[in-house]
Amino acid sequence: MNGYGCLAAYYDRLMTDFDYAGYLALLDRSSLGEEGVDLCCGSGAITVALAKRGKRMTGADISPEMLGRAAQNAREAGVRPVFVQADATTFRPHKPVDFATCVCDGINYIKPKNLAVFFKNAACILKEGGKLIFDASSEYKIKKIIADNVFFEDYDDLTYLWTNTQFKGGVKMELTFFIREKDGRYIKQTEEHTQYAHTREDIENAMKGMFSFKAYDFRTMKEVGAKTARIVWVCEKL
Repeated sequence: MNGYGCLAAYYDRLMTDFDYAGYLALLDRSSLGEEGVDLCCGSGAITVALAKRGKRMTGADISPEMLGRAAQNAREAGVRPVFVQADATTFRPHKPVDFATCVCDGINYIKPKNLAVFFKNAACILKEGGKLIFDASSEYKIKKIIADNVFFEDYDDLTYLWTNTQFKGGVKMELTFFIREKDGRYIKQTEEHTQYAHTREDIENAMKGMFSFKAYDFRTMKEVGAKTARIVWVCEKL
């Protein structure tokens, strides 16, 4: 199985180590405006949080399972953002908006040949002077931390294995889930993901002429270093 067919049900539980609070702090001080699009919105953590802050939000994702989880999270939070099944390289709202986000590796799922297409589309989504804030797992993280390693987590109702295989431009990930049923039996499900190890230079070259931008180490919000694991860019449409 490809995509987020099984992972969607457990995504929020398995992503507790991601610093959403830090990301929201960055967004809060970025003068975003009132209306935005969250590309590759996943389970809607950022979409919902910004909607709770009074922003008019649209979340776009290619996975129907993740969108279903996002809609449920929005209902539970008492907000009503719009969710749309769409590819981040082609989605357009009905009119330009003040800002766009793409959080937690969305860029790493975009093929290298489509990077410039993504940024061109993002520029079309935005009003003049609109903000684009996004991040990527760095080339260092994918090649040295994720690499060919195996990760796992074990819960009472779920055990999953995350097995990585590197190729020249990124990593293929196989996720295997053992899910406990009510009668105590376990069922096995698998899905595959591919992430690309974009260099900082490749990303910034792809958006030149469309955005001004600054890059930061997401953990420290300081200068990007050789061992920065996640880079975040704060961009403004030219």
